[in-house]
Amino acid sequence: MGDFEMMKKTTSALAVAALLGTGAASAATFQVNEDATISIGGDFQMAYSSTTDRTGTDQTGFVDNGTSLVFSGEHAADNGLTTFFNLDLDGFDTTQDDQANQGNVVDEASVGVRGAFGEIRVGSDVGVYDDYADFGDIEWIGNRTSFSNSDVSDVIQYSNTVGAVDFTLQAQVGDQSSEDATTDLNANPNATAAQIDDVTDAAAGESSTSLGAGASIDLGGVTLSGAYEEDNNDDEDAIFGIGAMATLGGVDFTVGYEEDQVEANSIDKVVLNAAYTVNAITVTGSVQNVSFDSIPNNAAQGDDGRLENTEDPESNINQDDDSFTETNLSIAYSMTPQVTLWAEAIRNDRLNDEGDYNAVGLFYAW
Repeated sequence: MGDFEMMKKTTSALAVAALLGTGAASAATFQVNEDATISIGGDFQMAYSSTTDRTGTDQTGFVDNGTSLVFSGEHAADNGLTTFFNLDLDGFDTTQDDQANQGNVVDEASVGVRGAFGEIRVGSDVGVYDDYADFGDIEWIGNRTSFSNSDVSDVIQYSNTVGAVDFTLQAQVGDQSSEDATTDLNANPNATAAQIDDVTDAAAGESSTSLGAGASIDLGGVTLSGAYEEDNNDDEDAIFGIGAMATLGGVDFTVGYEEDQVEANSIDKVVLNAAYTVNAITVTGSVQNVSFDSIPNNAAQGDDGRLENTEDPESNINQDDDSFTETNLSIAYSMTPQVTLWAEAIRNDRLNDEGDYNAVGLFYAW
């Protein structure tokens, strides 16, 4: 998607206020020749947080918050087409010394071609839901309820802009019958039922292609955005969301509705975000009401040590109610065009205050 994964179309009003207002930097671009360019960019992200665990005990720590290294490039051909690539590497731990295998995680990798017809991209990239409808995903750290698959693998995407309408169509090829079939479930004791089902289907040689679509339209003062995305290897599960963005009195607002149609315990949520920038400071607030069909309860563990996710296969939440309200408040200060300092508080309205946290951090973009 470019230099910063957190800048997404769905929260464009907030993202522009928070990132441009706080001075997000651009990657360095090198002109290889008259037709080709290569860009190198990335960011250092560090945070210190205090998070409440399931027992109500606060756990503190200094952690890397998603440092990345991004390579991209493009070549303009004589026939009017432009080919391009993007490679986004994660897996860094900038808070620890003598770490081996740094940056060995491919977050996104894709190649594509664009022209008058639009753009086609193949590989792994941000999914259409994350791009157009993950309205609540505005946190610096983030552990509130989210349906998004975030990055998607084995994907083919077609995107274009027609007038005021921007859209992307997506097909995620779901043939997982080779190496994935040997996935060791015991390597992940917290694997959810949905993840286990995916691997079980793969081991049986089952495959499916999941479809998705997202679009936004600028109506002049108000932007509407929405997306639909199927879950890979499960035709019965799908997520969708629709929302609106506008600026009123200098405050950027986003309101959205999202639904996860997971068969065992479907979830819906209503999101309201607001951001206000004064000089180099941006204050952002968000409230989302989350409702399950039945009370999510994943406190028990089976004989194999895995959480018993029969009631709520999409999360590890343990609740005494089927509806709760999650809030976020953050402030970001642009110290320089490259460096942003931030502070954030999350309240998740769960038993024993599970998942609540306070954090401060640094975002250095280059």
